Amino acid sequence: AAALFRSGDRPAAMHFVLSGEIRLLRYSKSGGETVLQRARRGFLAEASLDQGAYHCDAVAVAASEVLAIPLRAFEESLAAASFQRAWVRHLARELRRARAQVERLSLKTARDRIVHFIETEGQGGAVTLMQSKKDWAAELGLTHEALYRALARMKRLGLLVIDGATLRQRP
Repeated sequence: AAALFRSGDRPAAMHFVLSGEIRLLRYSKSGGETVLQRARRGFLAEASLDQGAYHCDAVAVAASEVLAIPLRAFEESLAAASFQRAWVRHLARELRRARAQVERLSLKTARDRIVHFIETEGQGGAVTLMQSKKDWAAELGLTHEALYRALARMKRLGLLVIDGATLRQRP
């Protein structure tokens, strides 16, 4: 996997992922990996805009195309009221997404986390996964085995319809 930047590097650009997937990763002393952000189409590492150094690594986990906007140009764009409003809306959406993730990870059961994800990330009781179920399990804070067991149980109980990457709750 190719690195876009490493922890300790000085931010020089605001990055926007056009295609592929870039993950922000932080490593524990024991070598464990924590995924802080998965960017598939959108801005990456917005919180580093005013930092002297990155506090994580950005790694491409798939062939990716990334637009690098020089920080100076990005900061100058923030002077325009229309761009500033759009940026604030973007950051508010990201904050809501982060809060939903914190709430989801506080739930005790795999089933509750699955339902929460469908309700917060989907529409009309359905969601189409844009990642593998193994990657989704990690995002839910579950082993992939626990996720597969919970999905099978929910399907068997008639609570969930699984059609490829689309999951639909049954009322």
